[in-house]
Amino acid sequence: MKKIIILDHNGGRLANQLWNFISLYAFSLEKGYCLENYSFWRYAEDFSIPLPRNPLVRSLLFGKLIRYKWFRMLGIPDRFVRTMKFLYQERIVSDNSSPLYLPPSAEADPFSSKEYSTIYTNGWLFRNPIGLQKHRQEIISYFTPKKGILRRISEKIARLKESSDHIVGVHIRQGDYKVWEGGRYYFEQPDVRIMLDEYLAFSGRLTERTIFLICSDGPVDLPVFDGLRIEVAKGTPVEDLYALAHADSIMGSNSTFGAYASYYGDKPFIVFNKRIDWDYYKGKGGYFENKYSTLVHY
Repeated sequence: MKKIIILDHNGGRLANQLWNFISLYAFSLEKGYCLENYSFWRYAEDFSIPLPRNPLVRSLLFGKLIRYKWFRMLGIPDRFVRTMKFLYQERIVSDNSSPLYLPPSAEADPFSSKEYSTIYTNGWLFRNPIGLQKHRQEIISYFTPKKGILRRISEKIARLKESSDHIVGVHIRQGDYKVWEGGRYYFEQPDVRIMLDEYLAFSGRLTERTIFLICSDGPVDLPVFDGLRIEVAKGTPVEDLYALAHADSIMGSNSTFGAYASYYGDKPFIVFNKRIDWDYYKGKGGYFENKYSTLVHY
């Protein structure tokens, strides 16, 4: 049996890593390979995903030391991974410019021709859209957060449903989006407010019976949303991501975050745009490969 080890990704955050991880996991299920992820150390404690068997890797990347801020600030985990990249040459690399599709989404298995029993991956654009659908139930189960996180999310969603008919999960990416790609994907909150109003008109939902659950990596200017029912999520990145997945529908920045929540929760995802193509979203009631969600690289 071949073992695949996800050694390094593009340095992206939670959802970038998850898209890569679930695609390789679907591939491992398809081929009967063993899969471990050395690069998931920032978020591993929030999941019950089995840890790598290598004792040194478990100690440095998944042990108690990783919880200390000084340990991470010194860059020890990243240095360790870079050292491993130098030592292990039997690697499959996605070039981070276009997806490398894996079975069953592609006929060719790039790992089968390697003579090594353990193969390492670099890059984040391993993709497997057919595998994500075929092995959906196994993926959902494998990537479910720990019970404590689910309990907090369930309690929040239950509380919101007591006074509403519909919850819209909203992801507003701030931070790096203000400058990345010249701010191409960034929207000021007054612009977001306009899109939320448009959603109400599009869906025919009553303002007083609809709650917008906002997740953001920056402060939310509540006065901008006066007249709407707003709840600001204040959890960890994992809690916010899976809270979006438990909403009834999702709106948000063009990013892997909202798209992953859409996949996991099987909810429609409406991508922020200067002019949202509302006709495109008519009749879409669950997850789909959104042509406006261009940063996922389905």
